[in-house]
Amino acid sequence: MTIPGSTLPLDRLRDEVRAAGSLPALTGERYALTHAVYEAASDQRPRLQDWMTAALPPLLDGCDPVRVVGVGVGDGSVDAPFAAALAAGGRRVHYTGVEPHAPSAMGFAGRLAALPADALTPSVVIGDFADHDPGSPADLVHFVHSLYYVDDLGACVDHALALLRPGGLFVAATAPLEPLCVLTELLCPWEGHRPWFSGDVLAELVLRGLDVRTETVHGRLDVVDVLADPAGRGEAVFDFLVGARTAAMTDAVRDAVLDHLRDIAVDGHVPHPLDIVIARTC
Repeated sequence: MTIPGSTLPLDRLRDEVRAAGSLPALTGERYALTHAVYEAASDQRPRLQDWMTAALPPLLDGCDPVRVVGVGVGDGSVDAPFAAALAAGGRRVHYTGVEPHAPSAMGFAGRLAALPADALTPSVVIGDFADHDPGSPADLVHFVHSLYYVDDLGACVDHALALLRPGGLFVAATAPLEPLCVLTELLCPWEGHRPWFSGDVLAELVLRGLDVRTETVHGRLDVVDVLADPAGRGEAVFDFLVGARTAAMTDAVRDAVLDHLRDIAVDGHVPHPLDIVIARTC
């Protein structure tokens, strides 16, 4: 922990980042690889899966068929158990996954097609959400860890709301800007905007006069390998955590990042929360 009166690790990190150049961005392939390793190091995903399968189906009672648009669905590991829960009892489910990374999109399609649910009709769109029009009003549009990356958050929210039927649900699972995500905000080399976090999503929905509630899934991320071997065993988690290739870090930046992680870690784990923002259209 930080000694009282000393320079805080996060303050030192900000100073070092200002003095260093931008890091190389992750390629699509590197992103997919590091994402899988990062998720395996956290207990957040199973907690989110449990939350979605328990909390969301009751909010869609009376919808048959129920029409879902998932945005940024990745390989479908979160969507598949949720789709199965929606289709329980033979309810008809039309489930569209929008995903720009083609290999991940194929994983989504395969996972949902393999579910033992005759009333489930899955489809996949490889491309940008801004270009997607499902043709029929959706009962639910959800974003799981995908709103960080959009260029124009307000436009994305408006597009999602326009796709929903009256009384439809907007759901976004986005990390709060807490000590872990400060690293992403400081170090990711995205152009045009910083990542959007849960507070930004909430503000956009409140601005539009919607009734919004927020729940939090509390997870933990294992950073033992990052702290012990950041250029070896821990490199994949380290890369995804900051959203860039950490091998290009200066020694000063790397040391400051690791000091920050040590400062917030307990027994080699750091808090890995996820805020879920839920709004219903009028």
